[in-house]
Amino acid sequence: MYTTILWDIDNTLLDFNASEKYAFDACMMQAGVTPSDQLLAAYSRINRAFWKRLERGEITKEVLLRQRFVTFFETVGIQDVDVTLFQNTYQKLLGSVYYFLDDSYALCQKLHKTHRQYIVTNGVASTQRSKLRLSGLDRWMNGVFISEELHAEKPSLRFFEQSFAQIPGFQKEEAIIIGDSLTSDMRGGSQAGIACCWYNPGNLPVPTDIRPDYIIRNLWEALPIVNP
Repeated sequence: MYTTILWDIDNTLLDFNASEKYAFDACMMQAGVTPSDQLLAAYSRINRAFWKRLERGEITKEVLLRQRFVTFFETVGIQDVDVTLFQNTYQKLLGSVYYFLDDSYALCQKLHKTHRQYIVTNGVASTQRSKLRLSGLDRWMNGVFISEELHAEKPSLRFFEQSFAQIPGFQKEEAIIIGDSLTSDMRGGSQAGIACCWYNPGNLPVPTDIRPDYIIRNLWEALPIVNP
């Protein structure tokens, strides 16, 4: 039985894609540009690439937050946009809305009665804490571990070891991480020596280089795993 659950936030407990669209479209309109699905898709691809670089330790988060928009505007040929203002507004809007996946609020509320639950995220601290507070998910969590505050990114062993050190009586064999990212959550959890549960609602193929211990398509499928 697993007694300690480490949850990812974005595209696990909460629908990041929906929040991203809301914030991106609002910022584009503020910048005088008509938003479109094509522009959002272009930005999303660039943004994901920058986050992967962060996971690999190639760039800092400060570089990521600004340069992703610089690269985006250059790629799509949009000029005369105040990148700093755009980034600051985008980040605030991103943390002002939330959309639950698979009724995750009710699931975390239920598990709070029997398990210790913690957040593990690479997201911007102010944005993540805002979403947790507004959504009410924070009331069911025993702690929140954010890479920006730990000065280490998932999937690094340093991130996980620092998180484990702050969990009273932590036992690796009783811990499991649940998240959507193979490269961040599954690889990081595996390297840290804990069980890994891949949230895969899109039924994507399992790669050969990363083998999660469990695979679920709906968050509620985690119940018999953590409490058999």
